[in-house]
Amino acid sequence: MCYTFKQKKNRKYVYSKIMYFIEYDMESMLLKIGFNDGSIGYFKDVPANLVNDLDSAESKGNFFYQNLYKAGYKTQIKVI
Repeated sequence: MCYTFKQKKNRKYVYSKIMYFIEYDMESMLLKIGFNDGSIGYFKDVPANLVNDLDSAESKGNFFYQNLYKAGYKTQIKVI
């Protein structure tokens, strides 16, 4: 059996204990994160350099917690 996944052009699948993808829209500066628990987080007004740093971080979970969550970026979490 063969499975195909629809790759969104702005979505990048990542290896992390807490997240499995990051997706960023440069125009709206909206960061979308798919968490391993099935929820989706939307973070507004995130600068592109912060997203690049998240992508290259050794520990994406720690980077997320310190630089997005604790920094107070506006968020909305949807549980799927």
